[in-house]
Amino acid sequence: MNKKSIMQTVELKKELRARRLRYAFALLAVFFAIPIGAYVIWFYKGLGLSLYLGGGALFFLLLAYMLFRRERRFYSEGQYQLFLESIPIVTYMTEPTAEDRILYISPQAEKMLGYAPQDFISDPHLWSRLIHADDRNTTLAYNIKTAQSGEPFQMEYRMIAKDGRTVWVRDEAKQIRDEKGRPLYWLGVWTDITREKSSEKELAYLIQTQSMRNNQLRTAGEVSRAVTSILDLDELMPTVAELIRSHFGYYYVGLFLLNEEKNRAILRASTGEAGKKLLAENQWLPVGNSSMIGWCIAHNQARIALDVGADTVYFSNPELPLTRSEVALPLRFRGKVIGAMTFQSEEAAAFSAEDVTVLQVMTDQAANAIEIARLFEERASLIAELETKNAELERYTYTVSHDLKSPLVTIRGYVGYLQKSVASGNIGRFEEDIDRITQATETMQRLLNDLLDLSRVGRVVNPSENVSFDKIVNEALNLTVKPREQTWIKIQSGLSSIYCDRTRVSEVVQNLVSNAIKFMGNQRNPTIEIGQCGFDENNGFPVFYVADNGIGIEEKFHNTVFGLFNRLDQQIEGTGIGLTLVKRIVEFHGGRIWLESQGEGKGATFYFTLPPAKI
Repeated sequence: MNKKSIMQTVELKKELRARRLRYAFALLAVFFAIPIGAYVIWFYKGLGLSLYLGGGALFFLLLAYMLFRRERRFYSEGQYQLFLESIPIVTYMTEPTAEDRILYISPQAEKMLGYAPQDFISDPHLWSRLIHADDRNTTLAYNIKTAQSGEPFQMEYRMIAKDGRTVWVRDEAKQIRDEKGRPLYWLGVWTDITREKSSEKELAYLIQTQSMRNNQLRTAGEVSRAVTSILDLDELMPTVAELIRSHFGYYYVGLFLLNEEKNRAILRASTGEAGKKLLAENQWLPVGNSSMIGWCIAHNQARIALDVGADTVYFSNPELPLTRSEVALPLRFRGKVIGAMTFQSEEAAAFSAEDVTVLQVMTDQAANAIEIARLFEERASLIAELETKNAELERYTYTVSHDLKSPLVTIRGYVGYLQKSVASGNIGRFEEDIDRITQATETMQRLLNDLLDLSRVGRVVNPSENVSFDKIVNEALNLTVKPREQTWIKIQSGLSSIYCDRTRVSEVVQNLVSNAIKFMGNQRNPTIEIGQCGFDENNGFPVFYVADNGIGIEEKFHNTVFGLFNRLDQQIEGTGIGLTLVKRIVEFHGGRIWLESQGEGKGATFYFTLPPAKI
């Protein structure tokens, strides 16, 4: 209560004390006026003055009684006013019309809103202007409705105090009518419920926060179960991303993994329709300060953008136009960063410190699961490779023992013929035997060279370099193809540049082209085409091919042709190692190779991928 209100209350109390004395005097006057009037009437009854004196006494009695009633009414009203102005609510009286002109308002209004009672009385529109803009239309509409119907007014709304504070008010009013039912005025009270509303808001916030924490813990549990039960990397990553997006209600979640060179973050999992497009586009981001993902990987720290428009590190993506805030968290395994995850929301400032902590825990779980899945895949790959190696070793042992034995038998046999030819002086037969022995030694030499070349793949490594595939093709053809056969070959222009061991990849082209020439058959118009058909959708490697219109290969042999010493036609010269060598070289570079052929007489096409040139 301010100083002015205090002074008014003090003055009211003084007036009440004075009125209390007059009230007591009036009460005594009534008390004594009755017997005095009666005595005078009795004493002067016989003198003829009774009417006059009795009337004077009655007048005195009535005067005293009226004074008593007036003082008692004022005292009661003063006591009531003192009561109203001392309770912690605002009381008011307004006209019975919809304009609600204030007739009276208690001094507590100044304490509650900073405006004195006279401010409200002199300005009939002050009350409506003080109502919060968001509540004004609803409150005034309800006020008009109750004014017309006469129903009690009861509503909670916000008012703006003189100092700018927002005050929650519970407004309750009732229409007072006279004995004929005509409205006289509205009598109402304002109760300050700001603290109550604040408590409700805090309780609602606590409930919401607890619910969110429960949801986060439930999601963390589901992520934990997923990461411990899924060992397929291609299934694990999208499962984790979608679990977090759906349970937290985020706009988008993406998962990036580092490439082998640690200079690019490759998108591996992405939610929603936009995510499918980004995966189809083989999205990647450079490691560094040009993006949220790149920054957090480079610095091994969380990066938070509570308003992406204000964060210069934010990577603007046209596929995600609704993003307002983003968190990028590093994927860490044993202290090393293997990638990062991005969490994006349509709301500004959607991520709290607690959210980031929970998300980092789940991100670390995902990182552990990814590495476990990688190890499992590597283990499965090593087992498969070991089985393949064992099978190759068995074939190798058999083939070496057979193919090397055959030339030795040939040499031993023709040595005996040489002795006979020398003894008989048959020079012609002697030269034929020498040729046969030479051919046998050359066959043995080719076999030994191919085996030695195969064993060196992955061990003897030339420095890798950026080189145009056109150059490699031309070099390989100059080393392998005869001038007449070069007319068969068509080379597509504008082939991509690759990052590779130039010598080894040249061997790939040499073997594939030699193989195509060798199995051309009786084709009248032999054709061999070397070109490129797009990029691998999994890793973005360029896809090259060598196609021919030769004898073709049946589908059942499409995989076995790459096996060691697998020769489909024993009548055609070869060691059965060429395609095995090609497969080893391509896979050593991180690519893959496969065969397509519609069968016998339909030609064959060998497709293979190699890493693109480094920028």
